[in-house]
Amino acid sequence: MNHPSDLKLERHLLAPERSPVAAHIGECERCRERVSEMRRQGDDFRRFVYPATLDAVLRPRWRPFRALWLLAPAAGLATVLLIARTGPTSDYVGTKGGPLSLTAYAALPSGARPVNDGEQVPASASLRFRVRADRTCTLTLFSVDGDGQISKLYSREVHGDVTLPGGVQLDGKPGPERFFAVCGDPDSVEQTARKIGARALDLRSLPEFKGAQASVRIEKSP
Repeated sequence: MNHPSDLKLERHLLAPERSPVAAHIGECERCRERVSEMRRQGDDFRRFVYPATLDAVLRPRWRPFRALWLLAPAAGLATVLLIARTGPTSDYVGTKGGPLSLTAYAALPSGARPVNDGEQVPASASLRFRVRADRTCTLTLFSVDGDGQISKLYSREVHGDVTLPGGVQLDGKPGPERFFAVCGDPDSVEQTARKIGARALDLRSLPEFKGAQASVRIEKSP
């Protein structure tokens, strides 16, 4: 018997009423046990990791447009509070040796895990982000989706290993999305991004922009 992958089981946990593997899980004891294990892992993640950092996430230290983001999500994205820490985590992975690195974590029912460039994640998954900046810089985080929609998500001064406060919940629409972290004047970064539009999906960095950059592309799967 062929069993669904963990990714398909995670999608089932996110939206069981639309799950194409629900019938299989109902008949397969092995998969039911795996789903129960993933649900327990997710419960532990929300019970023990979330509470330890929630106060730091809610602390009023953002710029005004960040506070508005929590109330009125950027186009194509819904808001979710995720992890905020100031020190490295044991599961941190990133590109070493560069002036700036960006790591995306998918907060799935089984817990949070780093996402590789180009990897598929459920289209309704929640994401949080971690950066490492060798020098102090004004960081802007934004995304571009398959329709060329630019969503500015975050801007603040960073230095060293930093998990960005807040996070995003993907819009549930299948397709590619690339997230950019760029050091530089936020207005200039946004203008450059909007000028490039959907072409940025295939670029690892913004051309002709001198600030340190990093990006990660994900594939939102149904």
